Amino acid sequence: MGAERNGHLLLPKALRLLIIGAVLQPGLPAASPDAFYTQKGSDPSFAEVMKSGKLPRGRNSGNGFKGSRIEVNQDLLKGYPSTSRRVIEDIMIHTLGNSMIRRPDFPKWSRWYQEDGNTQIFRLFKGEENVRNSRELAARTEAFSAFKWKKGDGWQEWVGTYTIIKPHGCSIFQAKNPHNDWSVMINMNDDGDVSLNHRRGEDKVMARNMTAKPFQIRIRENGHDYEVYFNGRKEGEGSYARTQGETNFRWGMYLGGREVRHDAMILVTGAAINPRNLDEFVVVDPEPEAIPEPAPEPEPPPGVAIPVRKWTNRSDGELEAEARYKPGTDVIHFKIEGTWTAYPLTELSTEDQRELVRAFETVKD
Repeated sequence: MGAERNGHLLLPKALRLLIIGAVLQPGLPAASPDAFYTQKGSDPSFAEVMKSGKLPRGRNSGNGFKGSRIEVNQDLLKGYPSTSRRVIEDIMIHTLGNSMIRRPDFPKWSRWYQEDGNTQIFRLFKGEENVRNSRELAARTEAFSAFKWKKGDGWQEWVGTYTIIKPHGCSIFQAKNPHNDWSVMINMNDDGDVSLNHRRGEDKVMARNMTAKPFQIRIRENGHDYEVYFNGRKEGEGSYARTQGETNFRWGMYLGGREVRHDAMILVTGAAINPRNLDEFVVVDPEPEAIPEPAPEPEPPPGVAIPVRKWTNRSDGELEAEARYKPGTDVIHFKIEGTWTAYPLTELSTEDQRELVRAFETVKD
């Protein structure tokens, strides 16, 4: 109440800081999403793409569709794990117009997939949908490994550094078996939150607001079990039985039954499968903080002690606190967060002022 303004009691300082403060994660660049890339050229709407006739409905297209050129600001990615590793050669891509595009044909599909240096660029545009077969929505732009495995082949690993540029709710990683579907996925949402999506079990948000903040994902998979690591820290594990077929890794963006409500874009740098050297984010648990000695109890001001109760000021602001009042003075002291604060008696509500007078007249009598 001693900090009342405009008819409202101000929140204690600690609570105000909690509400307005921002915690910045160490090691992440203070950069906007646009700082990570330069775009050369423009991209037509999906309606214009379809009008061109290059993506026939109901079958894989061999035409592709070229897009604007994206150049990645490599300087912002220097020093992050995996970013010095070259893009995997033995991969294919799956777009909304063709499910099995081989490397020599990648340039035809630059609207959705490009490579610049060690970075893969995945894009989707508002209103796009799968057209290669009759499945509704299901827009995607994904890379997938030619390398596959099944239960009994041992542990396989995928590692790469993601940078979210234009977030959109979707899957950004899958361990996929064409016969038994996926075992584990990594998802993002429109806010740039990154989640672990178990096939079986409760999902987990691993980090929030990761747009323009590079982060590393590492997945270990053996055809039955899996482990998930985020920035070097293990976030979860699980298993999913696959009785037939083989599993491989897929990464990029896959929307499933969602509409593409706005443009989306992510970067994946230094993706690797079973790398010889695993450059991880080094996660060091902080030293436990020393427990400070309790501060000495402040000396109470002179006056009669009034137990904790609810007080009201003239503007109907409320405060619950212990108080001290010395009859004949024009202030009352409140104990707020361990500190005694003086408050003008005239600023109390009329009813509280009357109660104080009545109480001390009763004591005097």
